[in-house]
Amino acid sequence: MNRNWLFVVVLAGLLLGGSLIAQNRSTPTRIGYVDAERVVQSHKDFRRVQEIRTQADRELKPLRDQIQPLEARLRAGNATAKDQQDYRVLAQSLQEAGRRWTERSNAVLKPITEEIDQVIARVAQQQGFAIVLDKKVAASSGLVVYAAEELDITDAVVRALPR
Repeated sequence: MNRNWLFVVVLAGLLLGGSLIAQNRSTPTRIGYVDAERVVQSHKDFRRVQEIRTQADRELKPLRDQIQPLEARLRAGNATAKDQQDYRVLAQSLQEAGRRWTERSNAVLKPITEEIDQVIARVAQQQGFAIVLDKKVAASSGLVVYAAEELDITDAVVRALPR
């Protein structure tokens, strides 16, 4: 019993001492948010992503245009065996082409988002934010129902992006 009591006293002393030390340090507690989509679109290299997406649309549109009538016939139940075969081939081609274009776009987008993440971290630290959420993700997930406008660091992040 004496050992347990001694353990409790020592543990309480450590916890109390640790909390007093933690109180002396200035730890940011503010939670902010950023419109990540707007920041990405403001990046100087985002036009390269847009160019890739435009090229992808030009390539994928004819495939989509060919597949739509076949899909309609399949849904209506009056597709021939050839229609079904053509649909499978086109659907596979569309999926593979879409995957290739997504990979190209992501390869260009990755360094942009990595740089933006660093800028967000720097701005957040400068302004005393402990956590920064993506505005749209937080709102659509129900994670955040309300956030005051002064917690939005989007403009500061956009200004801090390299030109």
